[in-house]
Amino acid sequence: MTTGGFSATVKLVGTRTSVRRARQFAQDLLGEGHPAMDDVVLVVSELVTNSITHSLSGERGTVTLTIGNSDNAVRVEVTDEGSAASAPHMRDEPDAEGGRGLQIINILAKEWGVTHRGTNVTTWCELPTAQPWSP
Repeated sequence: MTTGGFSATVKLVGTRTSVRRARQFAQDLLGEGHPAMDDVVLVVSELVTNSITHSLSGERGTVTLTIGNSDNAVRVEVTDEGSAASAPHMRDEPDAEGGRGLQIINILAKEWGVTHRGTNVTTWCELPTAQPWSP
């Protein structure tokens, strides 16, 4: 991030209602007219939904959402409590009704990845902005 950037974090309960709260957090943080707003809100929705659906955070815990803005990118990080069954990965099942969240992120993001710290898992991505932005 550049010195003109900003970052904010919110801790969310691991329930489906937190997805709406996460989207609202992103909208409030970036503000109306941000050049990457639609992409950021979509990515936030996908990553928080995945964390609640596929990790222990959805059973008994929390999800942490961090959004950082710099001159030419918005970084989104979602940290959950991990899963003993699997790690975040792109699925290749064309006939499935779901499972396309990380494929969407792969298309929209400049880069994305997954970081493991103990049992916690952070899925992150950086989305380009068309122009420098400040609130």
